[in-house]
Amino acid sequence: MLRCLDRGMATDTIIIGGGLAGLNCARVLHAVGREFVLLEASDRCGGRVRTDRVDTNDGTYLVDRGFQVLLTAYPHAAEAFDYDALDLCCFYPGALVFHDGNLHRVADPRRKPGDALRGFRTPIATMRDKLRLAEFSLRVLAGPVENVWERPNLRSIDALREAGFDQATIDRFFRPFFGGVFFDPALDTSSRMLEFVFRMFAQGRVCVPAGGMGRLPEQIEAGLPAGAVRTGASVDRLERSGGGWTVHAGGERWDAGSVVIAAEGDSTRRLLDRHADLEAPAVTWRSTATISYAVDTPPTKDPILVLDGESEGPVNHLATMSAVSGEYAPRGRHLVYANVIDPDVLASLPDDAALDAACRPQLRRWFGDEMDGARMIHVDRIDRALPNQSIERSAIPRWPVRVGEGLYACGDWLENASIDGALSSGKRCAEAVLGDTPA
Repeated sequence: MLRCLDRGMATDTIIIGGGLAGLNCARVLHAVGREFVLLEASDRCGGRVRTDRVDTNDGTYLVDRGFQVLLTAYPHAAEAFDYDALDLCCFYPGALVFHDGNLHRVADPRRKPGDALRGFRTPIATMRDKLRLAEFSLRVLAGPVENVWERPNLRSIDALREAGFDQATIDRFFRPFFGGVFFDPALDTSSRMLEFVFRMFAQGRVCVPAGGMGRLPEQIEAGLPAGAVRTGASVDRLERSGGGWTVHAGGERWDAGSVVIAAEGDSTRRLLDRHADLEAPAVTWRSTATISYAVDTPPTKDPILVLDGESEGPVNHLATMSAVSGEYAPRGRHLVYANVIDPDVLASLPDDAALDAACRPQLRRWFGDEMDGARMIHVDRIDRALPNQSIERSAIPRWPVRVGEGLYACGDWLENASIDGALSSGKRCAEAVLGDTPA
């Protein structure tokens, strides 16, 4: 229960930020009866995971903030989410890869053995590389998942070359697929992250909730006590107060014994600027842009990812979201995401109309005239889409969550840049709070 003091409100723990990390921290605290208040600066929780409703003349489309998916094998996702209640809709286990003027189907042989056999002679990978992929899978899947973070820490491109894959296979499949996951066409991302994500794809399904990715934070928030989450509460500063902290937010003052900063790395560092003895690790970001198109006829009937196997760009990958879940588009219409990850392209085409115009010739090469009538209804340019998972950054797989006495931080920028990293960091933070301040 919140307590009114002369100078403001008081609680046990204040959580600053309502992204997945902050929400999962709140969920763990609530599960053991710990009192808290979560302050979120925007109009709703979710952080980088949210779904907007885009109203058009032909109806309402659900548009996620960029192309995002849930990998059901994430170790911390099943405990944080009720998968059945989310009504998960899954992608086809494979991809269509555009190369040499045609779309070639690449299928997971364990889930789609017939499709994999029929596509065995596709030019996306050599026969020898298909055997190497089986060897690579066995090595990555061996042992507990935690072992991945103790493996050699190389650039992903170097790890793939060391595994013996031909450059053509890397360029036609690994670069567009994992480059699209990491927003990193150069594949400079740590090989530890590559192996972790590869394992998640192999062990589970790739899904979105039927009602959009925003259902993930909404579900966690719905399980929190009424009044514990305050939106529109932008935190101005932190001050030490006796043995605890005072948080100033939106003209109000909150006192607590412990504070969790569940904000982006840059925001966390700004809040700590006033405290010379406290600091958080610096973070750099990777960017992306997602163009949402409304179409009459879907370019793909299957819920399948389409990859640029020729590195021609600017589109790296494309998905017909209404083929994954019909709720993404009005009846009789379809929603298509086209995703751009090349930082040079994003910088050279800052105008949305120009970016759209640059993508259309490529879409025509892929699908003929099927996308000619596509109407751009929304563009998400996300400068801080994912924390950079370089080999230097990944040298420490899990950064400490304790920042100072009674002060903690969480977020995927302190772990691995994924939904699972955010959830794991939030849980670790809650456990640290509980360990330091036992009931």
